Amino acid sequence: MANKNALDYVYQEWNDKAAGIISYGGWVAGARAGEALRLVLAELQVATVRAQPTISTHPSFHTGAFVPQESLDTAVGHMLDQVIAWSGALRGVHQAKT
Repeated sequence: MANKNALDYVYQEWNDKAAGIISYGGWVAGARAGEALRLVLAELQVATVRAQPTISTHPSFHTGAFVPQESLDTAVGHMLDQVIAWSGALRGVHQAKT
């Protein structure tokens, strides 16, 4: 709940921005929490990108230290490419409102 309150507090600052979501957790790697956050961000007028990398804690932390899966770099790269593209597209929308 504190996270939602913090997001709502700066509502206007979030408007017309792009965001990517990376989640982590058990076997579903926090994907459901990421999807719930996507709904909250939509109400803040944030465009979330489709790419949503997830980190499963079971294989990534089985040694006691974080060992990223090989596909994580690629997935994060795709997400960042989408965030950059959407940020550029939304820049004009944001500037027109200010």
